[in-house]
Amino acid sequence: MNETRDRDRDRAEAELGEIPLRMIAAWNLGDGDAFAAPFTDTADFIAFEGTHLHGRAEIAAFHRELFATAVRGTKLEGGVRFVRLLTPDLAVVHAWARYATLPGTDQPVAGRESMQLFVVTRRDGGWWAEAMQNSRQLTLDQQQILDDVVLGLA
Repeated sequence: MNETRDRDRDRAEAELGEIPLRMIAAWNLGDGDAFAAPFTDTADFIAFEGTHLHGRAEIAAFHRELFATAVRGTKLEGGVRFVRLLTPDLAVVHAWARYATLPGTDQPVAGRESMQLFVVTRRDGGWWAEAMQNSRQLTLDQQQILDDVVLGLA
């Protein structure tokens, strides 16, 4: 009985861990629809700078525009820090991503690292992201430099 439960948990955790990896693959292809595919029709997505998107269609449209303009040609790399099943049908996934390249360079870009927190539910035979918070990772020193620039102290 416990062996079956452990196997089910391991399978669920593996499936959950694939969500951010599929999103990174979609980003690297510049495919906004594939990027948004893991989200529900009513999902909440908070972008790194605070934009609040609601629903898969809005998430896809936002990213189609980004991929056509501001982040065209960028590549991400990333992974999963942890998956925590809260119930058999509810989980939290913590992931990380960073720009592997920006247009015009093939070098990793320092200071462009983010972490994501997903709330995911199981329904209709699969796992679906209900919410995602994407936050830029900054040290206190980096934040102080940004504050100084904004305040004109730099």
